[in-house]
Amino acid sequence: MNPLIPTSFDLVYSLILGGIFLLNLLIAFLVASAAKRKDRSFGSFFWLSLFMGSIIPALVVAALPFRSDDPNRPSNKSHI
Repeated sequence: MNPLIPTSFDLVYSLILGGIFLLNLLIAFLVASAAKRKDRSFGSFFWLSLFMGSIIPALVVAALPFRSDDPNRPSNKSHI
């Protein structure tokens, strides 16, 4: 602990870092959930997203094809 910086700064800094980590955890969970919907491994994409950053795994998941029985597949949506 630095004697020139007040202790409240340490608390704020810790809260900001904790919030950033939780946000990264949430984004990694969302990327892994999207990968699971496309029949890929949840755990693999979760850990890749957590340690590599979420951008590259999210782009990979976005490029993966949908399952043929997925109701959210663009060709399976009914036209009104």
